[in-house]
Amino acid sequence: MENRELEKMMNDFKAAGSGQPSEEFVEKLKSSYVAVPALMPPNTDPEIMRRLINNPGKEQAIPNGISPQPCLLENGKGDKLLAVFTSEKEMQKNKEAPKFPITMRVSFEDCVKLIRQSDEITGAVINPFTHNMVFRVEENKPAQQNQTVQVTIEQFHNLTRQRMETNYLPRILFDQKEEAVIKLRDGRGEYLRELYEDLYNTEVACPYAADDFEVMSLNISDELLLMRVSMPEMNLSERICPCVFVGWNKKAQKIWYYSVVIEKGKKHMLYELKENGVSENLGEAPQEGSELTTIIDLIQGKE
Repeated sequence: MENRELEKMMNDFKAAGSGQPSEEFVEKLKSSYVAVPALMPPNTDPEIMRRLINNPGKEQAIPNGISPQPCLLENGKGDKLLAVFTSEKEMQKNKEAPKFPITMRVSFEDCVKLIRQSDEITGAVINPFTHNMVFRVEENKPAQQNQTVQVTIEQFHNLTRQRMETNYLPRILFDQKEEAVIKLRDGRGEYLRELYEDLYNTEVACPYAADDFEVMSLNISDELLLMRVSMPEMNLSERICPCVFVGWNKKAQKIWYYSVVIEKGKKHMLYELKENGVSENLGEAPQEGSELTTIIDLIQGKE
């Protein structure tokens, strides 16, 4: 998707300083399709979330009955603005911005309808990383404004936790195998803190310290090592993992990755993420105290 003519017009408006967009631009904008980054609602099936997060940039149909929540940006005055990009390339121009699991391709007219129906969204900000043009719906015309917009901190922390627990950490384990297992076993909280620092490569500081993690390792047999990783209590909410389990069979060079996920109603569910990226729902998570026995039985039944 490209909107080169729109982008050229905005470049001209920006170069003109106080120049106002023309009616021609407004009409062209309304007839254009744009890219809108979005998050999935809190009650989304974790399996759907994992599929989206594991395939960033890949075009996928939104499952029936699921309504993505467009990303809202907030300026210095607390105004909520809909993030709109004229192309996928524009979305990539700020390397420090968090990556969202999905991007919706919608008409700008639909964006206007969404804003009009919302009590909290006051407008749209077009290409916030470059042109930063704010479209005020109540005025029905765009206005060039020098306002700083940013993803809300809550959204950033929530998505970063999901990326770590359902993608980044298991992918490192599956790819590096014994090397990563040893780093996790020996480095414990310090190693996990380092991994989070890789994801917090923006102006937002990593809120976690090494002491926020707890790694318990058990030698189940001469060949099987099992680790229980307690994740930070900070930023714990729906779709987040309070703990994960990592199994390692040195002889078979095989990794197992299980996660306990908080779902709607604070219900805890157990998932297995496999090396091929497929996630399996294993039902309600066992009570604390019987978790290790359950995980050991699952692993030994598949060795």
